[in-house]
Amino acid sequence: MNDIVVELQNVTKKIRGKTLIDQLSFQVKRGEIYGFLGPNGAGKTTTIRMMVGLMSITSGTILIEGHDVVKNRAKAMAHVGAIVENPELYKFMTGRQNLLHFARMCGKDVSQSRIDEIVKFVELDQVLDKKVQNYSLGMRQRLGIAQALLHQPSILILDEPTNGLDPAGIRELRDYLKRLAREENISILVSSHLLSEIELMCDRVVVIQNGKYVGEQILDSKHTEEQQVTRSIQFHVEQGEAAAQSLEGTSYQPVQVENNVVTLTLTRDQIPEIVEHFVRHHIKIYEVRSIAETLEDKFLSMTKGGHIQ
Repeated sequence: MNDIVVELQNVTKKIRGKTLIDQLSFQVKRGEIYGFLGPNGAGKTTTIRMMVGLMSITSGTILIEGHDVVKNRAKAMAHVGAIVENPELYKFMTGRQNLLHFARMCGKDVSQSRIDEIVKFVELDQVLDKKVQNYSLGMRQRLGIAQALLHQPSILILDEPTNGLDPAGIRELRDYLKRLAREENISILVSSHLLSEIELMCDRVVVIQNGKYVGEQILDSKHTEEQQVTRSIQFHVEQGEAAAQSLEGTSYQPVQVENNVVTLTLTRDQIPEIVEHFVRHHIKIYEVRSIAETLEDKFLSMTKGGHIQ
């Protein structure tokens, strides 16, 4: 089975001579959750609309499970579940009636056992026969996800899925999506303006700006060699200047020395080497702290201070 579920190859979108998406390329791997980020007007929603077949592509290729979205739309869309903005639900119908209706529309035989399985997964089995108009926003979002999963897609695409949810609802949705990726091996692409939530939820983030690919960041350490990742390490010592001087002539040069705190950029394996070095030089160490760069720091660095929409 191919590990690449979705691939964008030099995708461009122009409207009335204006370039909205410019030679955009990236991949989405199976069983991972991707955050899709960008400043205001970066082109996230335009890209998503092209991915789900709601907007034409000017040039380039979008492949879903190897099927071209333009040349073989039906086969490509058979692998996609999506909620663009808010779930499209019939509020005067019950949750069960909504799911049965969408099951008939999806073009693929959906068994009653599949419906029961998904309903149980999103924990709506106790309210399935109530009208959707009586559902909370979080319940409607979960029903929307259930509807998007009926045909067992390879990728679930969600555009701002936490809009309007309270903190409990946001956490609930996050937990469902993480379980979904882990237990069903589904890829998930999430566009959101909540950087802190993306950081908690996602394995990776793809960042675009002005319709162009800016970069990709790994958020989950399981996808990289932990020992080789560099990070900022703060050593709280008795005499900061003496500690810095002891490092002169070595390959370890302080990034900053302030208020007896010496900051260096190190891999995990280098931390005990510095501790041993300071002990040999009779420098008392009171605390060693790893300062992780937040997703917000990374995003602002990549976009030069751009604003999330």
